[in-house]
Amino acid sequence: MKEFAVFWGCTIQTRFPFIEKSTRTVLEAFGLPYRDIDGFTCCPEKSLVNNIDHAAFVLTAARNVALVDELGYDLVSPCTGCVSNLATVSCELKANPKEKDSVNGMLKEVGREFTGKAKLHHLVPFFHDTVGLLAIKQKMKRDFSGMKIALHYGCHMIRPSHALRNDDPLNPQKFDNLIRAMGAESLQFLTKLMCCGQGLDRIDEHDRALHFARIKLRELKSIGADALVLCCPSCFLQFDNNQFLMEKEGERFGIPVIYFTELLGLSMGYTAEELGMTSHRVDCEPFIKKWESLANKPSREAAIEEGLSGPNLLS
Repeated sequence: MKEFAVFWGCTIQTRFPFIEKSTRTVLEAFGLPYRDIDGFTCCPEKSLVNNIDHAAFVLTAARNVALVDELGYDLVSPCTGCVSNLATVSCELKANPKEKDSVNGMLKEVGREFTGKAKLHHLVPFFHDTVGLLAIKQKMKRDFSGMKIALHYGCHMIRPSHALRNDDPLNPQKFDNLIRAMGAESLQFLTKLMCCGQGLDRIDEHDRALHFARIKLRELKSIGADALVLCCPSCFLQFDNNQFLMEKEGERFGIPVIYFTELLGLSMGYTAEELGMTSHRVDCEPFIKKWESLANKPSREAAIEEGLSGPNLLS
């Protein structure tokens, strides 16, 4: 497998170091050739920087991609927004040679060059396509049979589709496939592809951001979801932190929010403490307790076999 640099982005390392911990734990357990490299900056964030200064947005993203271009690495990120922004710019520059030349003229002043050779991956499709479902199953020590998982793809894991090209933007399946490979039921529900709404917090629309979160959390509670699983730090902030704020005001949902690498790490035998899950705002203990209780129950096949071999078989 080709070496790749991990692009952590701003939010994970500054606000959610436990997400970095679980990601590193899983990458190392699989023996994947990931590298940390110096020089990465903010991707930059799209909704603010791009709307204020598109040229600065393009130049900053191009410089980040140039860092892996010159090393001959690919790039993998556990942040959907980062990959979406970098892929958007990479696609734009490769389609516009004049703009690419202009950007490289500026990058030359700091000894960089954007070529766009590096492949840019989000962690979920990377595990689906490159690591593979078989390799995941081989690493698992215990699956999630009997658990009901609600997935949140988020807007930027699959969009813009022309730049990312990693799943069907209207009917994505790769995240679902990973969850099913881990033995859990991937729930289908109306708000599955709905935006989390976290971007509204960035423009001082906190009440509307809570409204977006509330819509999805209410549905998940009504369908009996054991957890909401996602792979985006902004979406995690929305559903973990903002759910916690709503609960402080007396609105009880009780939906644990679990990062993809945390769920995968649990299946590989790591504890919630080792993965940093005890740092979440919304308690994950109900999920862990149900999972452990299911593990202590005999399987249907074992129960049948025990019944057939019992002493009262011929009585």
